[in-house]
Amino acid sequence: MSTTPAVSLLTMEEATSTEAVAEFAGQVLDGTGWELVEVKRRASRLEPPQAYWVIYEVVISKDEEERRLRLVARGAFDQDAWEDLRDKLIREGHGHPCDPINSIGYPRIFDETQHAYWFFPFDLEMPGLPFACDAETVWRVLTSLSGRTIGRRLEVNRLHVERVRYTPEISAILRYDLDESDGTRSAVYGKVQPGGRGLRTHRLVDTLWRVASESDGLLRIPRPIAFIREYGLLLESAVPGEPVKGDRQSRAFRGVGRAAAEAVAVIHESGLEPDERIHIESELDRLDAVTEQFAYVNPKAHFLLSELLVHLRDRLERTGEEELVPTHADLKYDQFIHQDGLYTLIDFDYCAMAETSYDLAKFCAYVVPSAPTGWEDTVAAEATRNDFIRRYLELRPHATVDRFQIYEALILALRAMTMMWAQHRGWQQAAEVFLVMAQERLRTRLPS
Repeated sequence: MSTTPAVSLLTMEEATSTEAVAEFAGQVLDGTGWELVEVKRRASRLEPPQAYWVIYEVVISKDEEERRLRLVARGAFDQDAWEDLRDKLIREGHGHPCDPINSIGYPRIFDETQHAYWFFPFDLEMPGLPFACDAETVWRVLTSLSGRTIGRRLEVNRLHVERVRYTPEISAILRYDLDESDGTRSAVYGKVQPGGRGLRTHRLVDTLWRVASESDGLLRIPRPIAFIREYGLLLESAVPGEPVKGDRQSRAFRGVGRAAAEAVAVIHESGLEPDERIHIESELDRLDAVTEQFAYVNPKAHFLLSELLVHLRDRLERTGEEELVPTHADLKYDQFIHQDGLYTLIDFDYCAMAETSYDLAKFCAYVVPSAPTGWEDTVAAEATRNDFIRRYLELRPHATVDRFQIYEALILALRAMTMMWAQHRGWQQAAEVFLVMAQERLRTRLPS
């Protein structure tokens, strides 16, 4: 594979700019009666030198109706990577037109700039997503489950599908709101993922549901409903409340440390045996690749990460392996739904066996604010981190945490990687701060 990108980042950004997307959307809408109202950039992800994604919200209107479409721009800098992507787009698109109004917004390919556009719910890795977003299809699925899995006879007069979160080629979270004939309203959540990950998650959560029911409230999780293999669709019950937000000084955030410690302590003691394992050496190898990516876009971060990796590997050689435990593997504050002082943990997609400190370090590394509004945020975050560690060690006093500092530094470095991928304003400075903090955490003792 070529080591020099055939298309520059500047060219890719211009080809997928708000103006370029607006022009493309106007062409797609031409003759439909729908008018373009606004194009909003929502998110981006950069993985130099191969891949680039950017997601837009495209607002359109017709008469009194308004729709909000999701458009994905996907590119590849390297020529070989583009040819692989192009072949896949042609294979999955089957030559269908890009028609997000009456059908599906299949890919439109632009060879000169090595990028393509498509509209949600088309997705390269999730062919069942269009079906999971179709109200009639989901109504038939839920009706077939009523009285058997949902636990009651379901008579749905109207079903509304809402897109909650969509990360191209990774996952889509959907909410199904049900207005039933007796006037009641309920909701079910669905998640679509590539391959067999949804079935794996369903089996793990089904076991954890029984563990949670016997935990005296220390662990709360959504009730699993079913996995629909045909569409790769995982169904779970809705839980009351809202996700914990990033306000470090809020009451919900202040309480999430203790709740997270209790939840993960139960998981670590559950006896669950996921079929995957997280190896710290693999995580370090992953950072090696990220170091090369930083060389393209932030030389200072490239130097900081290179130096950090030397210290991490040196420390690892001098530290014994910890106990392997079943691990949530994505334990962050925003994975908790909060209501009236109760916290429900969600998203077990990455559950695996790992060393004890992996979950602990993941939570602590994400407690740190990326853009604090003042010193109060930093102090509040540190207090939540300390509450979390102390409560966990109170519940599991014999836990092996000799590698905690290594894992926390590693995950802070991975947060710097996420900053680079997302390309938000000020990401360079934020990434550098995380890498400096990683060096400091490597030398910091656990709170007593």
